[in-house]
Amino acid sequence: MVAGEKKHIWIITAFMLVLLVAFSGCVNISCSYIPDLVITDGWYENLALKNTGSQFLGLEKWCGSVYEIKGKYPASLTVTTIKTLILTDEEELQKKTIESIEYTFQDRIRLDESTKLNGEKTILKKHNTMYIIYDGIDINRNEKIKIIGEVWNCGTSGTSIICIGIAYITNNGSPTIENTENWQKIVIDPSGTIGNFTGEGGLIYNVHCH
Repeated sequence: MVAGEKKHIWIITAFMLVLLVAFSGCVNISCSYIPDLVITDGWYENLALKNTGSQFLGLEKWCGSVYEIKGKYPASLTVTTIKTLILTDEEELQKKTIESIEYTFQDRIRLDESTKLNGEKTILKKHNTMYIIYDGIDINRNEKIKIIGEVWNCGTSGTSIICIGIAYITNNGSPTIENTENWQKIVIDPSGTIGNFTGEGGLIYNVHCH
């Protein structure tokens, strides 16, 4: 490589670094959240698990919140907001969410692939979302669980939102009784899209992304 070519490459590299640094301050993120009025019936936001982060010189930022309920049938919902210079394709977003679910729970939950359900719905903010639902067994507690991964892009805020919810629907103290109350709280919407559970107080349905 001649000296002139080396100089040209260094100029391009330096220019790209300047652009990255300049743009890194332009990616400002507004975190999605669930309004307090919807967090009812024993649910609460676990503030200790709230997190934020960035990578690629600040060109990608994210923040996450966790909502939980304890008891015989515990459940939780994680709401993650991601901001990049270019919105991620929603199908790619769903693919990454599926991979995340299968990787995160692989050591303690056996997912039933035969019951996996894909679908779409509309939330309060009028976004069309894509969801996937799994049935499974907690192999340590021998209890049935249900998991949902739901994603969408918000053009108004320029963010991608990933919701992952898990709910226990049986308790090993009463293995023949199924309780879907906390699962319904996660997935319910006015149209009864999932399980024909109808109502306006669903956690995912009420996520505010803009």
